[in-house]
Amino acid sequence: MTELKFIKRDAEKTSPEFLRSQGLVPAVCYGAGNETTLVAVEDVEFRKVYRKVGTSGLIDMTGDVSGEQCLVQDMQVHVVSGELQHIDFKFVAKGQATEVTVPVEIVGESPAVVNKVGLLNISRDELVIETIPSKIPESIEVDGSLLKEIGDSVKISDLKLDSAIEFTDDLDTTIVSIIAPREDEPEAETEEPVSMEPELVDQKGKQEDDSESEEA
Repeated sequence: MTELKFIKRDAEKTSPEFLRSQGLVPAVCYGAGNETTLVAVEDVEFRKVYRKVGTSGLIDMTGDVSGEQCLVQDMQVHVVSGELQHIDFKFVAKGQATEVTVPVEIVGESPAVVNKVGLLNISRDELVIETIPSKIPESIEVDGSLLKEIGDSVKISDLKLDSAIEFTDDLDTTIVSIIAPREDEPEAETEEPVSMEPELVDQKGKQEDDSESEEA
């Protein structure tokens, strides 16, 4: 299992700016019937852990919140500097089903692509599932060799996973398909981008305010 040390923090006594200056990232842990807990983690150590587990791997919590397990639920990253601004962790209880985002992995070559019949169009690069912690897969494999002609697709209903895993999306949702090649279109002229103040973006790319709601 992968371990990460958590340090409890007091939002009224320690500012997010001070934590970041010390190489720490302000964070919050919640879920599974546990009390919401304000914490901080070491930036460098968290990046090592995240490269290994992503959003679907369980983390064994040590330090001030030892004995618990969690998942990375969300992150805010500075769009210019790449500095981690804030992290949401979700507590996970053993034997209790939880929602988790799992990356999609295309395995096997598509005959349509190999033979230059069509292009691979990935509609979903991750899927949200609900299952118990012990059944969370590292990735959800999609067999690309099934895609032979234009119009062929793989939907959620085509996947063969453990019966303990349930999808939150409609089973008719397309994950990957083969589309007809398109001729390259000339690039449209664009104006110079307008300079703007740096903003924060969360893990899914949405713009965030510079404030942290849990510390209000």
